[in-house]
Amino acid sequence: MTGGSIRLNLLAWLTVPAFAILGAGAWLSYEQAVRLATLVTDRELTASARMIAEQIGFVDGTLNLVIPPAALELFASDSHDEVAYAVTDPKGTLIAGYPGLNGPSPGASNGDPEFFETTFRNQEPMRAVAFAQAVVTPTGPLNVLVSVGETLKARDALVFTLWGRSFLEQAVLVVAGAVSIWFGIARELAPLLRLRQEVRDRRSDDFQPFDAGTVQSEIRPLVLALNSHMDRLRAQFERQRRFLDSAAHQLRTPLAVLKTQVGYALRAPKIDEVNLALTEVDSNLTAMARMTNQLLTLGGVEHSRTQIQSEVADLTAIVRRVVLEEAQRTLDAGIDVAFESDGPALVLGSHVLLAELVVNLIENVIAHAGRPVSANVAVRRTVRDVILRVEDNGRGVSDDDRPRLLQRFQRGSNARLGGSGLGLSIVAEIAESLGGNVELPTPQGGKGFAVAVRLPAAGAAALTGSVG
Repeated sequence: MTGGSIRLNLLAWLTVPAFAILGAGAWLSYEQAVRLATLVTDRELTASARMIAEQIGFVDGTLNLVIPPAALELFASDSHDEVAYAVTDPKGTLIAGYPGLNGPSPGASNGDPEFFETTFRNQEPMRAVAFAQAVVTPTGPLNVLVSVGETLKARDALVFTLWGRSFLEQAVLVVAGAVSIWFGIARELAPLLRLRQEVRDRRSDDFQPFDAGTVQSEIRPLVLALNSHMDRLRAQFERQRRFLDSAAHQLRTPLAVLKTQVGYALRAPKIDEVNLALTEVDSNLTAMARMTNQLLTLGGVEHSRTQIQSEVADLTAIVRRVVLEEAQRTLDAGIDVAFESDGPALVLGSHVLLAELVVNLIENVIAHAGRPVSANVAVRRTVRDVILRVEDNGRGVSDDDRPRLLQRFQRGSNARLGGSGLGLSIVAEIAESLGGNVELPTPQGGKGFAVAVRLPAAGAAALTGSVG
């Protein structure tokens, strides 16, 4: 069973088989009661028939019989059954008793009692017994057939008494078991219900873990998983809160500058001063547009971590394309960029985000390396990883600044004015979302700045996919 109430589902799983067993037990009890009642009836019939048989004698050339009262008193009961008997000679002639008691032929019995079902005078069903009794005569033994029958009222009453009592006892036990199961389930579900209420009562900003020790061991993994999820939500909430606080601060400052520049342009008496102010406004708007795009990129990474690894991309092709597209900007900035690779390097990830990662690395060189400098962009493959390394021989950063440069809105102490401090944090976020990481190693020449992005190589199954 799925869905619905756990309490009702558990009760059904536990009690439905019990009631099925009760039904099977009732049928078996009924069969047992029928066998016992039939056995009692058969013994009464046999005893009565033997009493009658013992009174048969051969006197004055004829068979003589006196029915003892005890033979018929055996059947006395509140059911008032009809009792019939018949004694016949070997020719089938009725010696004593009632005609119409249909039984086996006189020669059918071999001395053992033979029980059979019949009807008396074609009306009521009857249980009867017949057996042959040898009577000594001057000419030799004579087999006489003695038959005794009784209607089934007393037997049926005994069956109902035996079966009804047994069935009632079993039914009481099953119902008592079902009630006990119901209260047991309710008691065992109480910790889960308390946990549910605790979850409902939690504030939206409360990420404290739930106490797994208050629930049963089977539910404890669920509570631990819930706590783990709460930790992830708390980390996500804190990351978003810090991001929004920093973003608000970063946007507030250039907006204030723009407001001041626009006000200056409105008050400037000369057209040259107006044009100068508008040029600064345009430059600041360009920087704000870039920072807004970076913020949107970070937001896309945050909300698409489970989807962005569904594509197979050739990082070498993506890096080559971005380097060519940014060639004019790097040349204008006085930067000589060289590109190296070991050939195609397949990774799982979004083509758009991988291109954004490379663009941010190139822009970081343009913004902070100085001029004139040389930069080297290399893509290397290992058995398990693909490594993208971007290194320049520019002015570099201090050892104190290096540990925090991958954080959002963090910049080196010697960075130029106007940057947002988001470039390397975007690189780190994209790499993490793809299962990789970013390192800031010491440049090989000891001078400048280096960034190494390590991404997992696409598996053998991905090698047959499409390559970007």
